[in-house]
Amino acid sequence: MKSGFGTRRGLFLRFILGACLLATIGRPPLWGSQAVTKPAEKAPATPAAPDPEQTALDDAFRSAQGNPQVLIKNFEDFLVRFPQSSRHDAVLRTICTYAEEANAPDVVLQYGEMLLETTPNDPHLLTLLMDALARQNDQPSRTRAIEYSSRLIVIAEGQRDQAAAAAGNNHGADQWAERIAGIYARRGGFYRDSDDLDKAVADYEKSYAIYPTARVAEQLGDAALKKGDSARALDYYLTAFVFPDKGAEPGSRQEIRRKLGSLYVAQHHSEQGLGDLVLSHYDTLMPQLAGRLSAGPLPNAGRHDPFDYVLQRIDGTPLPLAGYRGKVLVLDFWATWCGPCRVQGKLIEKVAGGFQPDSGASFLSLNTDQDRSGVPAFLKQQGWTLPVAYSQGLDELLNVKALPTLVIFDRQGRVVFRQDGVDPGSFVDEVSRHLRETLGGPSPGSAPSS
Repeated sequence: MKSGFGTRRGLFLRFILGACLLATIGRPPLWGSQAVTKPAEKAPATPAAPDPEQTALDDAFRSAQGNPQVLIKNFEDFLVRFPQSSRHDAVLRTICTYAEEANAPDVVLQYGEMLLETTPNDPHLLTLLMDALARQNDQPSRTRAIEYSSRLIVIAEGQRDQAAAAAGNNHGADQWAERIAGIYARRGGFYRDSDDLDKAVADYEKSYAIYPTARVAEQLGDAALKKGDSARALDYYLTAFVFPDKGAEPGSRQEIRRKLGSLYVAQHHSEQGLGDLVLSHYDTLMPQLAGRLSAGPLPNAGRHDPFDYVLQRIDGTPLPLAGYRGKVLVLDFWATWCGPCRVQGKLIEKVAGGFQPDSGASFLSLNTDQDRSGVPAFLKQQGWTLPVAYSQGLDELLNVKALPTLVIFDRQGRVVFRQDGVDPGSFVDEVSRHLRETLGGPSPGSAPSS
């Protein structure tokens, strides 16, 4: 059954918003229940007058027709029309959620900071605002991001201590360490971009001490080199290079190798002896990391713009989504175990067949299987012809909770249509219509080869 923004998500939001009214209207009796004593006879009750706010919310979903940009605008209109609504904060939070999924950081900032006035210590909201601020390129945004990350560190450390006291053991300690270390590293990045290198290094060192990663070791190397301490920089680059990071991308490892080689040659005039140094550093590092190497960080960890993601093709080669920036992009998320995904896989090929290669529309079929061993055989059996890649965490960023899920980005990188689930009878016509509307702007260049 089809479940788009106007259906499953709409019902979910109505549930959340409706919950805000329970305190004033009371909980309705269960269907089919009966009072203990016979009630006195009453005149027929007068039907309750329609709730204008609920009617407006229903209309907001219905008129959006699956377009999150329109839905956000409808919610903005709702707040103007009902400025004193008891649903005010719930609507603000919903705007932020949809804006995040629609890749609209400016909208997240506008309404998230309004919501922050009433919920100043909400960890999810602070993280959402930090993600949005990280995509701005100005000092005031970095200053606010430092403030929010500092607040988030205090909250996370307090929650960690409470969890440890309640559990009475170290259960979940690694997860807390990774989370808190990540916040320190992010704040360090904001300090670095603000040219406050001493505070950046202090945060990177705290992050690495709490939960070491190759990325933070590289950032420490960059900072040491910028401060003129080449010996310390070399040590950090060695650590970053030998670190057993399962989520590291080939391009990232190659960049560390370039930095390491350049710095070593500058000090020793050749790479002779570098291999022995790498092996020695590896032997020293491994015992320190024993016990936490069974799971590595997620691919694309720390990235918040979908077009900064690097996916992986079925043959193992990287597929940077940066090559699709400025183009209309259709993403089809699926898994081998998902029956409806097989139906949608055929239907999306019909949609793609209705658009010429130079139409400006690009299509990617993204697999979300954790066990990828059966994916190549599955694709051979299905005979799909669209470019296929592994999602590499993009499904998490876009909050894909059901399969199949279809997402359309416009040329500005915003999500303009999303559909969870598939209705075979209407899929081709509906998706084609939304795609034609999205392509109505200036003609884009050709998509990168896949």
